[in-house]
Amino acid sequence: MNIFTDNKIYPNEEIPVKKHFSEFYDSVFIAFLPFFRIQNETKSNSFKSSKQISVEQAKAEMKELEPLKLENVEIFTSNKDYPKDKEVYENGILVKWEEIISDTKLSSNIELNRALKTSIGSYKKKLERQDLLKTLDDYTDLQKIWHPTEGSFGVFAKKGIYQTFKNFNKDKIIVIDEFFEKETELDLTVLNEIEFIEKIDFKDYYIYSSDKEILFTIDWDSYFYLIAVDKYKIEYIKNHFEGFVADEKTTHLWDWKEGEINSILNPKKVKEKRPWWKRIME
Repeated sequence: MNIFTDNKIYPNEEIPVKKHFSEFYDSVFIAFLPFFRIQNETKSNSFKSSKQISVEQAKAEMKELEPLKLENVEIFTSNKDYPKDKEVYENGILVKWEEIISDTKLSSNIELNRALKTSIGSYKKKLERQDLLKTLDDYTDLQKIWHPTEGSFGVFAKKGIYQTFKNFNKDKIIVIDEFFEKETELDLTVLNEIEFIEKIDFKDYYIYSSDKEILFTIDWDSYFYLIAVDKYKIEYIKNHFEGFVADEKTTHLWDWKEGEINSILNPKKVKEKRPWWKRIME
């Protein structure tokens, strides 16, 4: 499969990422979207790009919702206080996942990722970790640390992308949106860093050098993105991005063990698959 001509650049959830990219790349890096602080005083009740609101609030803001019977739904709206790219570029200070984990009771990147996913209602109820989210929110609210925006290359990710292309003398860059409807070619010989950042739209999910030697891609509700390169470039990636190098088994669902999601969502079915002699002893 040619991931470029077939418009299958981002791998399916359960396919090992190295296998998916193997026709073009031998190394894949899972890069975390960083948190950030703003140097000047920040006044906000929420440090997320979106926040959950009640049905009543939603109907007050959107009159077209008034006649609808909305039950058992979670509604999220954009946080109007969330800093614009220019402000983040000029006054933002990157905060690594490592710092947040070391300063809280979150034990790992896995727990931090699950807290973030819970924060946007990305999980089914049984998979949510409200306890982890509370730990994260309590800390980031106190420290005035902004959460990254899911499914989008933020300012600091874009800076890293730009610097990577420049480091490897890749000046012709292809940018494609989520649904492969719009393709743009950028020339980095005429774009500086902030101009490049401004050119990458919210739903631009695929960014790669025209010779296809370096690829950056993200999925719609993720707090991480994938960097695919050859083995000669992976050391640079490890030194300039926070995350980890994928092994032969790493998938998009890297924060879940094989079968773990199914065992939580369908515990009875999983139990019934166990040998009879184990079931009767429980």
